[in-house]
Amino acid sequence: MSTLLGVLFALPLIDTANSLALNTTSTLHAPGTSSLSPTTNLTTATITRSCNDIHTCRTLYSIVQTCLATIFACVWVAVHRNIPAPKPIPDPNSNPRPIAKVQQWARAKLHDLRKPFIVFSVTLLAPEWVLAWAVRQRIQAHKLAKDLEEARAEATEIWKEGHPERAENRATGAAGRGKSENPIERRFPPTSEPPRLAYTENEWTCTAMDVAKLDQAWTEAHAFFTIMGGYHAYGKNGPIHPLSPDDVARLVYHGKLVPPTGDDLSNQSNGDVLSKGVAVLQAVWFVAQCIARLVEHLPLTNLEVMTLAYTVMTVAMYIAWWDKPLNVSCAIRVPGAPGEGRPPPSDIWKTIYFYVVGVQDEDVELEYLHCVPTFWAGKADERDIVKADIIALSVAMAFGAVHCIAWSYTFPSHSKLLMWRVSAMAIIIIPAVFLMNLAFMLSDRSGNVGWYIIVCFSFIGAPVYICARAILLVLSFTTLTSLPYELYQTVQWTEFIPHL
Repeated sequence: MSTLLGVLFALPLIDTANSLALNTTSTLHAPGTSSLSPTTNLTTATITRSCNDIHTCRTLYSIVQTCLATIFACVWVAVHRNIPAPKPIPDPNSNPRPIAKVQQWARAKLHDLRKPFIVFSVTLLAPEWVLAWAVRQRIQAHKLAKDLEEARAEATEIWKEGHPERAENRATGAAGRGKSENPIERRFPPTSEPPRLAYTENEWTCTAMDVAKLDQAWTEAHAFFTIMGGYHAYGKNGPIHPLSPDDVARLVYHGKLVPPTGDDLSNQSNGDVLSKGVAVLQAVWFVAQCIARLVEHLPLTNLEVMTLAYTVMTVAMYIAWWDKPLNVSCAIRVPGAPGEGRPPPSDIWKTIYFYVVGVQDEDVELEYLHCVPTFWAGKADERDIVKADIIALSVAMAFGAVHCIAWSYTFPSHSKLLMWRVSAMAIIIIPAVFLMNLAFMLSDRSGNVGWYIIVCFSFIGAPVYICARAILLVLSFTTLTSLPYELYQTVQWTEFIPHL
């Protein structure tokens, strides 16, 4: 997939790369100097050079393909999305024509890609906002894991009080284990009669407790699975609504729900340690190349600088989401009943404001929804929201600072240089203003003043920030049409180390 994206984006630039690499009479800019500097005024004494050795040079295609593969790993693979809505149950009596089946399949695929594309676009333009979502989920998962474990402990105690004899056997390891006979034979001794299929209520309860392993602990991975919509209420007519963390904790407390095993979660998730590790390895390898180029005083393209900034966000996202199952496509079914009443009317401007300041979860009622919202992180208190935003904004400042690596690079025109510098400073200053205000709010001295400042600044800062990010994104590609010789030189050891 990443190679395909690289080909699609790089094909229009291959001709430019070849002309730059093979034209030995072209005038080349000096590396590491600004187009504002007098040193860029080339004279006839400038030494013309070319990079046409495949062992010591790289092509524009390889630069673009590596950057796009890394951005794809950072923006698409690294984001752990919530569970989508259950798919509608097809009518068994319907028999559509082949063309209709193809149309239905295409519509379903496009519908499945809609939310991932939204998340991809938001992550591309505002990665620190997605990071704040990830940190909020991490904070909520940490708290929920403790709550679920306490509920499980209470349920275990209640069960032991109702079944003292079996509880004692389970505690000593004697339940279901004979000293000289098979555990299955002890529970179901061989007889000439067929096995009894009907149990008393007490026997059903005891057997279910043995199979479900009530003593299995709830972990942060289970908490993440719960928050992302891992449990869904179903009725006789199909799916009803996703269960909230409070609903799940209530079921655990009453002994009606036990955590899935690690294997169950792995089967639900489409990503394991290996797949996550490959994405991280791609990002780490790219960072290593960039560091090596800087050490050898070789410049980076603006696209590489922007890609390097995305790797900073990727590392932070992986830290926050490491225990979260990746790309789970369906939830665990739990018996439920449809709720009564209708959802309260929503105000579009209020919703936009909530999303801008990161408190969108406060206005969500899961009992009226078919799935958890795309950026749902659980209802957090104000202090946790502020903490998550502080962490995300701190990383966002580092994200913006990386763009300053190209501060003195050569640009095709003076205006593009100024646009890069102004945009780079904008994506540093705007998060810094938010960060200082949030730190003031966290000190409990601001009252409601801090929120008023955030509201006012959000309507100004958010559009400016998005425009600055878009400008940097466009400039990263448009400046590839005129690259100096040194940008095609490769670090010598890159040809001998296996990489993606």
